[in-house]
Amino acid sequence: MPLRLIKILPPQNFSFREQIVNAEDVVEQWTEINEGRKSIHILADVELTEKILQDFESKFSGSDDYRIILFPVAATLPPQPSEEEEEVQNAAEENQNENRVKRISREELYEDIKEVVDLSWVYFVLIALSCVVAANGLIRDSAAMVIGAMVIAPILGPNVGLALATTLGDKWLLKKSMRSIFYGFSLGMILSVLMGVILNINPEVYEINSRTTVSFADIALGLAAGVAGCLSFTRGISAAVIGVMVAVALLPPMVATGLLLGSGMYDLAMGAALLTVTYIICVNLAGVVTFLLQGIKPKSFRERREGEELSRYSIIIWLSLLAILALIIYYQYF
Repeated sequence: MPLRLIKILPPQNFSFREQIVNAEDVVEQWTEINEGRKSIHILADVELTEKILQDFESKFSGSDDYRIILFPVAATLPPQPSEEEEEVQNAAEENQNENRVKRISREELYEDIKEVVDLSWVYFVLIALSCVVAANGLIRDSAAMVIGAMVIAPILGPNVGLALATTLGDKWLLKKSMRSIFYGFSLGMILSVLMGVILNINPEVYEINSRTTVSFADIALGLAAGVAGCLSFTRGISAAVIGVMVAVALLPPMVATGLLLGSGMYDLAMGAALLTVTYIICVNLAGVVTFLLQGIKPKSFRERREGEELSRYSIIIWLSLLAILALIIYYQYF
């Protein structure tokens, strides 16, 4: 498993004789003294970092003169045991296995997502470029171009951020994520509509025509995309790789909607828009459920109550919207 290096600068009155972290939770632990201040360094598996951080935060509660820093570890020598050897070594250590959350820590996850929901000129440039590439791929019936647009589309972060915000009850992250989604989709729609006005659009082209109708298979695709997107963050998998899975559900139908609107094909545009909305609902619903099943919760009791309430409401809203869409699909085909 990947490792993390945790550096703790404890409060001035902290006693280093106190035992905070269990020995079986760490790979190695040592202390250093720099300019008269002691620091604790802990090397641990990524799956146990959340428990270690919680232990220290609980110990330091009531004090604000401490700092905890988390570093990713590329490699160590001597190397760690392989996963097979590790499973054999930990077979009899049931208590340690119970502490493993099978994901990165909540704090690391939050920082990763906070970066990708930030509005910046890079975000807008990538949205614009991905829309231009996707539009060319749809018009020319080129699956390769559409896939290329998925690779550069920064749609994954804000949607995962929205799911995490509703799971944690974090209103700040909720506003940031919704703002990024709104501005990103607005820019994408404006560019797509303009290209639809300027360019000649053939609705019979497969890449466009296939995105003007909605089926139950699309609901399954949207749910799979949401789960994949969240797991890409919680398991430390490359967000760019799984971002293709999420972009396949969001970017092409959104661009197709704009192209058809710009060319005056409003009936077909409504079908593409319905497909886009279906994917948005499925991605966010699957994201919230995935985070909850992985045990991602707020820190304090008060925040936990707010988070559980917001998660409950969001799941109800997404499920209700999904049920309405399912009825529309049912009456459309049956």
